[in-house]
Amino acid sequence: MTLLVFAWVSIAPPYQFTENMTGVGDWILPAIIVCTGTFLNARFTHRLPLIAAWLGGFIAQAFLRSLFFDIPLEAALVPMTGVAFILYTFYMVTDPATTPSGRRDQIGFGLSVAAVYGLLMVMHVVFGLFFALTIVCAVRGLCAFAVRWIRGREHEAVATAPALVREA
Repeated sequence: MTLLVFAWVSIAPPYQFTENMTGVGDWILPAIIVCTGTFLNARFTHRLPLIAAWLGGFIAQAFLRSLFFDIPLEAALVPMTGVAFILYTFYMVTDPATTPSGRRDQIGFGLSVAAVYGLLMVMHVVFGLFFALTIVCAVRGLCAFAVRWIRGREHEAVATAPALVREA
């Protein structure tokens, strides 16, 4: 909401914490983040299918944008090389409180985030990674609410049906 409501607010540039790293440090820091992220997600959150789907979906949307919108494929894939993307992949997209637990649902979630990101990039929306995740989580929450509401209405109908039969 902050990025939408307050246009003058921005996020920290992704290079802010790594711009002065050179040489082997350019490889060690991302490797540490990937290793710890993989360990945490494999051992505790069980979100590796989501990560795989997100990464595969990201590559697919980059390829499709390159194919249909004449964007260089390398340019569409460049975000994957940054520390911000790595942090996003292992620590934001995989948040256990906002992502599904089932393997198939995780795959659908990861692909959905990638697809929405691709659409946002086609529309030239800044902060596409954050907005894509927010949109997918919001739609998922609304769908869960709708399903629960419909089931509640069905339960009410079944519970009141015997009373209606007795009155007749």
